Amino acid sequence: MESNTDQLRIKNLSEKRYKLFREYEESYDEELSDYTEEFPEEIDDMADEIFEMIKIHQWNLPVEFILEELSKLGQAPCLLYDDEGHWAVAGDGIQPVTIGDPIEMEMTHFIEKDMWKDTIREAINQYLTEEDTII
Repeated sequence: MESNTDQLRIKNLSEKRYKLFREYEESYDEELSDYTEEFPEEIDDMADEIFEMIKIHQWNLPVEFILEELSKLGQAPCLLYDDEGHWAVAGDGIQPVTIGDPIEMEMTHFIEKDMWKDTIREAINQYLTEEDTII
């Protein structure tokens, strides 16, 4: 039951953050080539809070929920498998920028040896606790 409560709290905060961000984006004036509203600092504060909540409750949250919520924070977590039973979640890499529909592409990820883990959960934990993970 705790998992559902944590997940719901994160989801509600994420939706509130998205609403603020959407309102800010709607303030963009094409003629001015600028926003008419100041960027709400709460957007970044909420992102920090969401990330910390995910990190704290990661072992009780569904994997897909974690990855999807991280992507909403502007991260690009990629779950990788090495065909030898090891998993990694990468955030660094190179890929073409795509807009719209998915395309065929090649991607390159930077994986350090210690990022490979025996389970998906351990790989996510490595990603979330890596000091280079920035939101």
